[in-house]
Amino acid sequence: MKELMVRTISGVVFCAVTLASLVIAPYNPLPFLILFSFFLLRTDYEYLRLTMGKGKVVLKVVSLAAALCLFLGVASIGMVIRDFYAYMFLSALLVLAMAIPVVDLFEGEKLYMSFSLSSLLYVALPFSLLTLVSLQSGHLEEGTVFHTFFTLFYNGWAVASLLIVMWMGDVGAYCIGTAFGQGKRGHKLMPSVSPKKSWEGVYGAVAVSIATAIVLRAFGVLLDSYGYWLSALFGLVVCVFSILGDLVESKLKRRFQVKDSGRIMPGHGGFLDRFDSGLLAFPAAFLFYLLLYCLS
Repeated sequence: MKELMVRTISGVVFCAVTLASLVIAPYNPLPFLILFSFFLLRTDYEYLRLTMGKGKVVLKVVSLAAALCLFLGVASIGMVIRDFYAYMFLSALLVLAMAIPVVDLFEGEKLYMSFSLSSLLYVALPFSLLTLVSLQSGHLEEGTVFHTFFTLFYNGWAVASLLIVMWMGDVGAYCIGTAFGQGKRGHKLMPSVSPKKSWEGVYGAVAVSIATAIVLRAFGVLLDSYGYWLSALFGLVVCVFSILGDLVESKLKRRFQVKDSGRIMPGHGGFLDRFDSGLLAFPAAFLFYLLLYCLS
């Protein structure tokens, strides 16, 4: 009971701080960029520590700097009027990416370069695509038939909606999975990867995610110019890829024989544990909106 209480309080505080940075000033990108830069660096650091182990400080620093440059470079493309910042960050990313194999030459016999480069694809790229999701206005420009995806105007509610759908799916999976997916009557999802996850939990996650997306659509913060069925589809897509992201990280932790990626969040582990769902859900949401843009 005490562990559940700690986990609940920790999760509520984390969600409250994150959502506050997005919706208190929903058209000011600075709080989002500052907080999610920290989330990115911490998540990437946990991935590098998990895969590389202790030490390898120089290679980790170069990898983290490259991740931050990718995040800020992509953000600068849409959020900053002057292209200079985008060129600056993306040029620095190129230099750092070239430096990774050079630094790896001096790190012993193991090929740590693969972990450094994979961190850019597995962690940094999804967070970077989230900055493009934040530019999604969710409605059609009056008098046009084009979806205003790349509006060049930051909208914190776009990110908040995605996170709410994702997190409510986690709640649905936990509640329904705990109630109906445990014991002999439960149906395990992938017991070799995550023994506690069940198909009942998946059904609960899907139902709650879709319902949450429809509610957000009703309040006008998610796809407000489209039918409710598209919001329901959005909830389904986010939920499915959130579950897959969770399973991927579970297998990763099994591969390296650790329980949690960190201890920064009491009851939850690390930020890699917290954002594992988003590492596939963020790109899926971006592709969902991009498909709407292409079909509009």
